Amino acid sequence: MSQQKPPNNQSTPNQDNAINPMDLLKDEEWFRKALAAEDKVGGNIGAGLDWGSAFGELMLNLELLGRLKTLRISLNREVRLLLNNWNLGTATIIAVKTAKEKLLQRLRLPTPDVRERILAVLEMDELYYEEFICDRQILRELVGVLLTQEDWETIAAISADSLKAQIMQQVSFEKISA
Repeated sequence: MSQQKPPNNQSTPNQDNAINPMDLLKDEEWFRKALAAEDKVGGNIGAGLDWGSAFGELMLNLELLGRLKTLRISLNREVRLLLNNWNLGTATIIAVKTAKEKLLQRLRLPTPDVRERILAVLEMDELYYEEFICDRQILRELVGVLLTQEDWETIAAISADSLKAQIMQQVSFEKISA
């Protein structure tokens, strides 16, 4: 659900007082907007990882949960290193940002096959002695499993659009005409 502005009598999150979520439900305008946002996505609103029945098992094992965080950070680092090596120029920043978003999306809603691969990596004790996972081969393989061809096409398209926008902005700034 998109962030909604609290009612006038409520504080904002960056103020000293916290918002009482129950008070938001009493604000009809906010509540209507929240329902509209939920309807817009077909009621599919979630937070965190959606691992189905395996989520309870993961939550009960704090070590695995910590390893999942390390894995996510390591995958983000690996995709950044990978894209930096491709010499994409100014498009690198948006490519990395988009790839990280896609990775998080895949980690939150893994297919059964992907979930199985992630769990296998989470159980590899030898990977979790450092702040990051150092075995780049395993990380590259997992990036290959997590990011689909469609994801890479999306990353490429968004990066190309960003580069185009930068060029057009410079053209208008420099007042260059054809």
